[in-house]
Amino acid sequence: MMSAPICVVWKRPIHRLLPLALTLVVCQPGQVLAVDGLPGLTLQHQLSAAVLVMAAAPLASAAVKPTAVVNMQDLSLRQALTLALERNLQFAQTLEEIEQARSFLQESRSVLGPMVSLTGSQANVTANLRAQGFPSVAGPGGKPLFATLNGPYNTFDARLRLTQAVFDANHSHLAESSQRRVQQAEHQRLAVRDQLLIATALAYITAQQSDAALAAAQANVALANELGKLARDQRSSGIATGVDVARAETRVAQEQLALTQARSDQALSLLRLKRLLGLPAGEPIRLASGLDYERRPTPGVEEAVAKAMAQRQEIQMEDARVSAAEEAVLAAGSEGLPVVALEADAGPSGITPTQTVYGTRTVGISVSVPLFTNGMLDAHRDRAKSLLRAARMAQEDTRRQVEEDVHMALLAVGTSAEQVQVAQTTVTLSERLLELARDRFKSGVADNLEVFDALTALTTAQSRQIEATAAYNAARANMYAAMGDSHAFGF
Repeated sequence: MMSAPICVVWKRPIHRLLPLALTLVVCQPGQVLAVDGLPGLTLQHQLSAAVLVMAAAPLASAAVKPTAVVNMQDLSLRQALTLALERNLQFAQTLEEIEQARSFLQESRSVLGPMVSLTGSQANVTANLRAQGFPSVAGPGGKPLFATLNGPYNTFDARLRLTQAVFDANHSHLAESSQRRVQQAEHQRLAVRDQLLIATALAYITAQQSDAALAAAQANVALANELGKLARDQRSSGIATGVDVARAETRVAQEQLALTQARSDQALSLLRLKRLLGLPAGEPIRLASGLDYERRPTPGVEEAVAKAMAQRQEIQMEDARVSAAEEAVLAAGSEGLPVVALEADAGPSGITPTQTVYGTRTVGISVSVPLFTNGMLDAHRDRAKSLLRAARMAQEDTRRQVEEDVHMALLAVGTSAEQVQVAQTTVTLSERLLELARDRFKSGVADNLEVFDALTALTTAQSRQIEATAAYNAARANMYAAMGDSHAFGF
């Protein structure tokens, strides 16, 4: 059985001056199912257009990358993380920061490479020879040998100029510093990726928690209605009193209010999740799985810290920042060194481009050495050294922060796991207590005050169980993030 081909709709204007657009439906390279947008053409022209389109179809299918279809009514954690990486605009901005760093790198490297320029001029000139330093020379009869005002005359010149740095330590170190800045930007993008993944995972867990709280609130409303019916039946039988019925109706109203709040909390949690996923606020989504608890082994402290030191992008980003600052210090220290460059030019020179034109050239080496800068070079060195010291302090602080993150994450995992177990036991006991209290009320031994006290205890236990389960899952997500494994959580 053949699977249906994946089709891509490709719409392109035919020409910028023609108000026509060609719409192609490309299902596989070289196959076109439909050609539209060419009104008034004969069948022969339509077929000719189709032939041209078929030739371009492989390029179209390669240029258009269809977005993966995700069922928003069955959204898994893995799909949510994938959507966040594809659609989150803050993460997309990090690509622009990398491009900016690369442009600075290209700019700093360009100074070290050959610079070629072309100039040309055609002018009509008059010159004051006395202003140029030529004295007035008397000729025969006392008349000036040369006129003071010379011209007008024509002059033409065209130059192809070449400049090549031979030795420029300052810009060499600046180029190396820019290279480290690119690496810093790349690590920063990965750090933002990890932060986005953990934020999405936590938002997904919060949405699961709100779903579980909503389901518990709905169950509590149903249970309160059932207890209200029981109170009315007991009153009809002469076992209960009007106080029991009023107490039951009051509890139903309280559970309805809690249900309304649970629905609001669920809507808010889904809004926050959709914001991270880059989805419209009005698009309906439903999670594929509910909140659950599965105890899993955790690594030891030393192993987790070592893994974090090797994998956390924040540390690698700070390392690149320190390297860039070190190169900047070397660049500032080399500003006082000579700069040697090769300079050459060649081109025609004459009266006009076609009259008395001769080829002329200049070849030489230039050396530039700063002698007095009024303290500017010292200021550059001091600033560069200060930035290096700040970068090293930030590097050490980041390492300490990473170590603290790992310890806190492992502690949170262990504590939340114990809380889940206690909460589960409390829920079981509360359910048993409610069952006993209901039996006593049915038997007429006690009023329904005991029943609703037991229901309150059960509601509190369920809420704490949901919170503890969500806290455990969130703690595990934070543990992955602390070790630099955010990309592995949920995948």
